[in-house]
Amino acid sequence: MYKYLIIGLAASLVACSSGEGETAVAEKVDFKNAKDSLSYCLGAEQAKMITQSGDPNLDKLDFDAIVTGFSQGLKMGEEELTNECRESLMKLYGPYGQDFDSTAVGPGSLCIGKMAGSVFMNGWKKKDAMSQINMEMAKIGFRHGLNVMDTLIAQAPRMMLVSEFAKGINTKAGDKMLAEAKELPNVKVLDNGIIIQTLEAGKGGSPQMTDDVVADYTLTNAYGDTVESSVLMRQQRPDLPVPAFNLQGVIQGWTQAFPNMKKGGKYRIFIPWNLAYGAQGGYESLCFLIDFQDYGPAGSLAKPQGQF
Repeated sequence: MYKYLIIGLAASLVACSSGEGETAVAEKVDFKNAKDSLSYCLGAEQAKMITQSGDPNLDKLDFDAIVTGFSQGLKMGEEELTNECRESLMKLYGPYGQDFDSTAVGPGSLCIGKMAGSVFMNGWKKKDAMSQINMEMAKIGFRHGLNVMDTLIAQAPRMMLVSEFAKGINTKAGDKMLAEAKELPNVKVLDNGIIIQTLEAGKGGSPQMTDDVVADYTLTNAYGDTVESSVLMRQQRPDLPVPAFNLQGVIQGWTQAFPNMKKGGKYRIFIPWNLAYGAQGGYESLCFLIDFQDYGPAGSLAKPQGQF
């Protein structure tokens, strides 16, 4: 809604970490088990979606209200919350996010906290992870993170806790997606684990692993969320061309899948996490809907660019 209030689900991919120059000291918290420690860390990281948002008015917000809102948001659906908070946030930041109104700090701060809590709860609920999170400990972590005093767990073990948690959650979902994909009609399973479903057979040739390709794509994760879509981007920007890529500059899943597809075809490719973005991508297996439009020798269609 507002550029300073985009509260994502990065907690599933990024370990919580202490900022530089912290001086605040948290009260003693009794971590009874790894679940408590993990939950504290996840809550602290969600707070950083606010503290590191770049909001120039951050120090003017009511942090106590944000903490209260976080607890309330844990019980709210995202759509319900958006409708309730739209007016409060509009008053706080103005219609373009640039007109801060100090008289609206209380209700606005409460809604910021509600947004953080709702996104946190609904995100992990969608990933079927709620049984592994102690919400009371997550609330403490959120409060400590918001006040930049989340120093109770050293950075290295924190990173390990969250990384292993993300790996377990995401690989389980990816394995399920891949298993279900194998049962779809018109599928081919490659030796490397990539699954290609032919939706509309192409009548042209197939590229080599070093060729350029032109293809529209829609990327979804194992939870069914659309992560990125060239089709949607071009609907918003009609001046953009259909994307072109060299198959040596993309993820391994694309490099190895495209030679098994034919020009003019439409396919759905399911890519195991190790052939996608690996550990850096949160161990997520991915699905791409591909409209394969053209291919040619390296340099004939694609401009040099970073890895897709």
